[in-house]
Amino acid sequence: IGTLPEDSDTDNDGVTDYDEVNFDGDAFDYNPATDLSPFDVDTDGDGADDADELSAGTDPLDDSEQPRTAIAAASLPSSRSVEVGNMASAFATIVNSNSTAAIGCSIAPQTSVAASFTYQATDAANVPSGAPGTPVDIPAGGSQNFIFAFVPTAPINPIEVLMTYDCTNSEPAPVTVGLNTLLLSASSSPVPDIVAMASTPSGDGILNLAGTSGSNAFAVATVNVGSTATITASPRTSLPLNLTLTICETNPGTGVCLSAPASDTTNPVSGGTTPMYSVFVTATGNVPFDPANNRIIVEFKDAGGVVRGATSVAVRTQ
Repeated sequence: IGTLPEDSDTDNDGVTDYDEVNFDGDAFDYNPATDLSPFDVDTDGDGADDADELSAGTDPLDDSEQPRTAIAAASLPSSRSVEVGNMASAFATIVNSNSTAAIGCSIAPQTSVAASFTYQATDAANVPSGAPGTPVDIPAGGSQNFIFAFVPTAPINPIEVLMTYDCTNSEPAPVTVGLNTLLLSASSSPVPDIVAMASTPSGDGILNLAGTSGSNAFAVATVNVGSTATITASPRTSLPLNLTLTICETNPGTGVCLSAPASDTTNPVSGGTTPMYSVFVTATGNVPFDPANNRIIVEFKDAGGVVRGATSVAVRTQ
């Protein structure tokens, strides 16, 4: 039939020629209608390689069946606090690390809140593209940026809004609080809105501690895009961990603490200003690597104790 006698896998798709021409159980009679093509990595032309379909248990001769791809998602910032009627927006990225395209990818809230919701794909510069609320395809090994937004219709006490990032041929992306969720609140009057982003020395959102008594630090940059308020910044762990934590506000130019590090720091924060902070972490025992659960959260609360901003990093001892 034209296969290469010196090559057991003519099309180099990971499925041997014998297994392809024997797909229908008859290795001595190659039938293009019932056998896999030894010359084409994707016999049914559905965008999924034959080997991937066999591994996933889908039919490599049926172009209506495709393997369920695995996707991941992240969003920033992780919190917004707005006045009722104002937009609370965030950016998100869905990553498709598979060898097949992710089809019809969209974003929706799992948690019900008193707010309208929309999302839209953006380009590499985060400029919206296409029509709002339109699912998009993500090529194999690619990613897609989005913007999503809530417009509260009534006051909302701070609530962690879980998001669904999904494609028609994928399982939903795993949900990790602080990584791809949004802490949302809304008030009937102007409120502070502390948009915060953390930066670890390794640049990957993971704070590494050398041994069970090691120390390290990470920086937090903020901007208050809401009203002026007295803000208390404090770090905490997502669950009990073998760590001690302190924080200080820093000089933006030098990174030097403006006061001695303590369990929290309280200062007036005007609208439009950009306070910087450092968080100091010391291990008091082992902290396993579990980035979904072992995290350090930095919260920014107003005088009433309401969280008006938050960010987080993963932490581990090495």
